[in-house]
Amino acid sequence: MKTLSAFTVLLILSLVLPISSSSQVSGDGVRLAQNSTGNNETEEVEEITAVEEVSPVSLWDSENFPILDRGVNLLTPRTLRKNSFLIVIEHRTRKEANKESFDDFLGYDAGGLKIGLGLRYGLLDNLETGIYRLNGTLEAFDVYEYDLKYSLLKENSRCPGLALRSGVTWYSQKGGEDASGLFSQLLLGKTVLRRLTLGTGLLYHSESSNDLKSNLDRNFSVAVPAQLELRLNSRFALEFETAANVIGYHAAHPIITGGLKILTNRHTFSIIISNNQYMSADGIVANAGRAMNKPIVGFTITREINL
Repeated sequence: MKTLSAFTVLLILSLVLPISSSSQVSGDGVRLAQNSTGNNETEEVEEITAVEEVSPVSLWDSENFPILDRGVNLLTPRTLRKNSFLIVIEHRTRKEANKESFDDFLGYDAGGLKIGLGLRYGLLDNLETGIYRLNGTLEAFDVYEYDLKYSLLKENSRCPGLALRSGVTWYSQKGGEDASGLFSQLLLGKTVLRRLTLGTGLLYHSESSNDLKSNLDRNFSVAVPAQLELRLNSRFALEFETAANVIGYHAAHPIITGGLKILTNRHTFSIIISNNQYMSADGIVANAGRAMNKPIVGFTITREINL
């Protein structure tokens, strides 16, 4: 009985436990398995031919955020999404913000406020059009802009973005003769290290204007801009830009502008300090009549609407 019981246990163990085997892998990636009889059997092993690298999601390039088509006054080479609208509302004070600031509410309550209203539309992914109006204060006319902006080169990791913006300015004068002028802007920009965006280009207007220009001055102006945007995080960015006239009519001081930009879904709000009141293409090429020790303040709101 003891012999039979031992035989029964050995039989059960042989059925339950796997047969031990040794294996080796050949040079061509095929595993050779040796069973209990000593014969080699081949078993194919799946090889990994490529590993896909997944980069982290960039919060400041999220589809929920608006296309940043401008710094403050200067546009960037970026174009709007196709079939999308961009609404622009801008205010700039005339009186310097550091003079009687409390009584005049940083200049907002002192009169002479410049108000800009704009609407842009993305015709294609690389082509947009826009209309912009800037009211007259000391000037006898209101300014209307009509333009097209075409992306010549989309920005990527190797090359900067490049765009050409051209249009016409109409000076509407109530009770007087209207006038017009042509403008063109070459816009160049590149983002480096994900947080820093740099831009430059060339600005031209055939009939520049500001509150100091007279009929005796030269008609046209040419300026070189410079832009810098530092992205602090996904919601906040610091803006700095300047435009310095190089040819044609100009006032005494280059335009200097800085600000804090706040971004939410399809919306931006910028708080601005500058030495220049003019936001239209005819004004940003003509320098400023005041230095930065007499700053004005303002704000810009943009809202992107996608169809």
